Parts: sequence; C-alpha cells; structure tokens
Amino acid sequence: MLHVDDFETYLNLSPTIFFKCNPDEQWTVLYVSRNVETLLGYTQEEFMNQSINCMSLIHKNDLPLFSHEITHFSHSDISHFKHTPYRLITKSGKVIWVEKHTQIVRDEQGKVCYFFGYVNDITSLKSSDTNLEIYKQILDQNNTVTMSDLEGNIIYANEAFLKSSGYSLEELLGKPHNILRHPSTPPETFKAMWTHIKEKKTWHGILKSRKKDGSSMSAKVSISPLLDHQNNIEKYIGIRHDVTELIEATEALKVQSQTDNLTGLGNRFKLIQDIEKAHKPFLAIFDIVRFGEINDFYGYKIGDELIIAFAQKLLSLSQNNFLFYRINADEFALLSDNMAIDEVRESIQKLHFSLSNQALHVKDKTIVFSIITALSLEQKEYLLSTADIAKNYAKNNNIPFCQYTKTIELAKEYEQNIYWASKIKEALDEDKITTFFQPIFNNKTQKIEKYEALVRIVDGDEIISPFRFLDIAKKTRQYIEITKRVVQKSFEVFAQHDLDFSINLTMEDILSDELKLYLWKSVHTYNVHKKLILEIVESEGIKDMHSIEHFLERAKECGCRLAIDDFGTGYSNFEYLIKLNATYIKIDGSIIQKIHGNDGAMDVTKAIISFAQARGMKTIAEFVSTKEIFDTICALGIDYSQGYYIGEPKPYLL
Repeated sequence: MLHVDDFETYLNLSPTIFFKCNPDEQWTVLYVSRNVETLLGYTQEEFMNQSINCMSLIHKNDLPLFSHEITHFSHSDISHFKHTPYRLITKSGKVIWVEKHTQIVRDEQGKVCYFFGYVNDITSLKSSDTNLEIYKQILDQNNTVTMSDLEGNIIYANEAFLKSSGYSLEELLGKPHNILRHPSTPPETFKAMWTHIKEKKTWHGILKSRKKDGSSMSAKVSISPLLDHQNNIEKYIGIRHDVTELIEATEALKVQSQTDNLTGLGNRFKLIQDIEKAHKPFLAIFDIVRFGEINDFYGYKIGDELIIAFAQKLLSLSQNNFLFYRINADEFALLSDNMAIDEVRESIQKLHFSLSNQALHVKDKTIVFSIITALSLEQKEYLLSTADIAKNYAKNNNIPFCQYTKTIELAKEYEQNIYWASKIKEALDEDKITTFFQPIFNNKTQKIEKYEALVRIVDGDEIISPFRFLDIAKKTRQYIEITKRVVQKSFEVFAQHDLDFSINLTMEDILSDELKLYLWKSVHTYNVHKKLILEIVESEGIKDMHSIEHFLERAKECGCRLAIDDFGTGYSNFEYLIKLNATYIKIDGSIIQKIHGNDGAMDVTKAIISFAQARGMKTIAEFVSTKEIFDTICALGIDYSQGYYIGEPKPYLL
C-alpha cells in the first residue's frame, strides 16, 4: 500500500514538477514539489516562504504571452489548458524550455480559487535550441512575425512587428488580426486566406495593413498552420516582409510616368489607363498644325511656352467632366465618359471652333496657329487607335474636323495588313527572320557573360525592327512561327558557346501548345538548358497565373532560369515577380533613363535593388546608354548592364 510519504518521495524522484499557486498578480506559490530544486536550483522552502518571485523566473520575452494566456483562460469557461512552451531562468542563470499544463480550480460562483498543474523540462526536445535562436534572430531582423490562436486572435508578436505597426504587445494580445485590416483590402482576400490555412496549407500573398497611427504598410505575407503531434491545427504563424518602400516608390514613379512634365497634364500612358477605367468614353485629339515650323522659326523655348499656353487655353474652355492630356509633342487629347452622342459632337465642335485660328501671346510674341480635331466614339478597346486614324486622315486630306468612321480605316488598314502579312511570309519563306544578340555586361567581373536574343527581319540592306511587324504577325497567325525561328537560330549559336543567353516569351507564346512543344524539344536537342534564361515579357500583363503554372514548373524541371522583363513600371509587375520567383529582374529602361532626373527614378531603383538583394535575385539594368548612367548603376550595386553603351544588337557575338 502506497502511503502519502511514499507518494511524495516517488513524486520528487520524477522529472515532473507539481505546483499550486494563488490567482494573484505574483502567482504566489502555495505548494511546489521538492524536485523543483533539481530543475531550477531553488529549494522548495524558497518558493513556499515567498523568497522567489515566480514572474522573475520567466524569460522577459516570454512573460507577456504567459501572462496573456493566464488572463485569457481565467476569464473563459475552460478548466484546463496547455501553455505555449516558454523559457525559465534557473538559479545558476541557465535558460531552460518548459511545457506547462494548468488546471483552473473555481468555486461554485465560478471564481478562480487557485491554479494547479505540472511543468516538464523539454529542453532536451529542443536540442537544436541554439540554432533555433539564431534562426529566430535572423527571422526577426528581416521580418515581422505574429502568432494567433484558432480564431485569429493575436497571441504573439515580435519586436519588429511592434515597431512597424506602432502597437505595444499589451495592445495586441488577445485582439483579432483585423485590428490591422486596411479598408482597401477586399473581404474575399481574407476569405480565401482562411479557407487555405484551415486546409493545413500555407497562404502567400501581399497584404496592405493599417498601423496604429492610421498610416498604411504593405508586406509580402506567408501564413502557416502549426500542427500538434496529432496533426491538428494548434495555432497559426504569420511571417511578413515589409515591401512598403518598394511599392510606394514604384507608385511614385507610376504617377511621374503618367504626367507630362511640361504641362502637368496626363500623358499618353495615363490616357490609356483612364480609358480602361471608363464605362462609355469618347475621345477627341487636337493637333497643332505645322508646330514643327513654329519651333524652327521661334525656337524651342517659345515652342514650349506655346504648348503651355495652349494647355491652359484648353483647360479654360473645357467643361468640368473633361479630362485633358498631352499625348505627343503637338497633340492633346480630351476624354470624357457617359455623355450623349449628340452632346459630345456639339461640345467638341464648339471647342474646335474656339481653338481654331487662335492667336496666343507668348512672351512678346503673338503666334497664330490652327488645329485639326479628330473625334472617336468607338468602343473603348479601339478608342485611341481610331482617334489616331481619324487624325491622320484629317491631316492627309487637310480636313479641320473629322469624326472616325469605318470607311476611313478600312482601306488603310487593309492595305497595311496585306503589305506586312506578305512581307512576313516572304521573310519566313526566304529565311530573312534572324536573331541579333545584345551583350549583357557583368558589372562585378567586368566581362560580357550573357546575351539577349532579339528578332529582326533583314531585307537587303534594311534591318526591320520587331515593333513594325510583330503586331501584324499576331493578327495574321504568323507570330508563333517567328518565335520558333528565334528559338532555332539562338539555340544553334549558343550550343557552340559557353555563355548564358535569354529569349523573350510573351503570354501568347506561353499559352501556345505548339510553341511549348517545340521549345522543350529544342532545349533537349541542343542541350542548352543550363544556359537558357526565359524572359517573361510582362508588358501585356499576366492576368491568370494558373494558366502558366505548368509552364513554369516545366521550365524549372529543365533547369532553365526565369527573368522578368520591364520590371518596375507598375505595382502589378511586383506582384508577378513574387509569384514567378524569378532569378533575374530586368529594371525597365524607362526608369534607368530617368535615373539622374528628379522624378523618383533613383528611389525606385534603390528599392528594387534592395528587394532583389534580400532574396538573392540578380538585377539587370536595361537602356544603359551613357557612361554617366553606367557609373551610377555600378555604384548602386546593380549586377548587370545592357544597352547601347555596352553594345548594340548585332547578328553575331561580340
């Protein structure tokens, strides 16, 4: 028969420490088993006579969570709970990990009488504790980390998160994560996230959050469920990497890239964006007749002043619902939405009459000029192109006001399509489709290490740029055949050289089963998989990532690397980059060209470099056209340079 004394002796020989304590602020110890001395170095008597403050034994970084769990479960209906593993500091100063189970004993009214439970040393289970601490330190330096319970209530936040959000740990513990939710984030995003993580999967995405002071922050987020030994979800951990600086800098450049520096009006790119957002828009183009002659006669400074004065005149005559743009040197555009057709015609005709044969006073000059006005009421997908057609028709036929009709376009478009379709077919039949190669210079090793393969048509002495024929090739279903020629000719060249090279692929290429079959077969035939870099041309937009996932998987299986072309021109590129997990980022030439200007290009470039370096990605600067630009990008730490300063595209390797 086991007596009480025998039981206590047996208890003290076990590795489990039993305790009983009051529900006061200090968790005053009422009882602790004698074997506590083996674990912590303090005697049973030191605990019982209150010589030891229990709170002082808990590691300072674990104390807030420990306190929160005590308070939270004390105010719940739960009678038993397990603490998140935490650290205790022994009498000798050693840090140990423990696992604690607590039983809450209540009276008939539900008031907590005392806590009873047991503590186990789990330090041996954390044999890689030092490595875990190092990992945690690295994680904390580069990321913000939170943990939540099954309902999404915050139970832990690291210092980096507290600093970035502006909240204290006490303000966050027990609060739902939606305390940080930014109103611009759609509810569908969070619904999809919860569906994902409840299925025991990791969710990845970009979330915009709201700080305590009301300002916003953006982060790349990964949220994962943490499972217990029975494979049940125990809690969730969220790891965030702050990308606010990059997104804000990119957005700043986006604004600059949509604004005409001379007039402050929107530019052609902004017009395209606004047309996309409109419901039923109309567009008018105003062209200053013989503006080049005015520039030549009065000089460019007076010409610039005339442009500014004309823009101000437009604004003074316009209605409030009109938006104006400068889309070319001497061309302005007017956009409006949801107006009746008769009202549109009348408004534009009045505006044309008011602007025609005007005299504007610039400096001490009085300059008389006339304008041509073109109007399009077509569907928004064709609005700009049809307005351009009407403008060109009016200029060629000396018509001051012209509204687009199908009759104007058909003859010209038919003629152009027939001409280029014939030209492309001839080029394919007579092997005039060829590849030029532009060198990519390693800024660290000071050597040319890569080339980009670029398509050209060589017709006698004429070298025809792809900008003149690729769009027609798509319309006439000759585009995929052109890409196949680029694959064939570039693979033949680089199969003989120990150099990396890249080819450009559009969404049309990636979605073509014919092209993909030819590409993977050629990679195997020419054995260039370790040299090949596939540049995803993002200018057309990747609207459905699911449609290219199989392609990306196959590319990685083959050992090919990925690059994002034209990166930095908008937020969407940044989002695609994260999903594509590219090896190289090609910083768009429009940014590099403006790097010495005052429009934010330098800040955007630095943000992209920082982002890439943090993820081990290499950066390539495009359009490096001068020594001044080259020296700057080298100083910034960009890995590679490409542009006319390094070398123009040639039909051979330099």
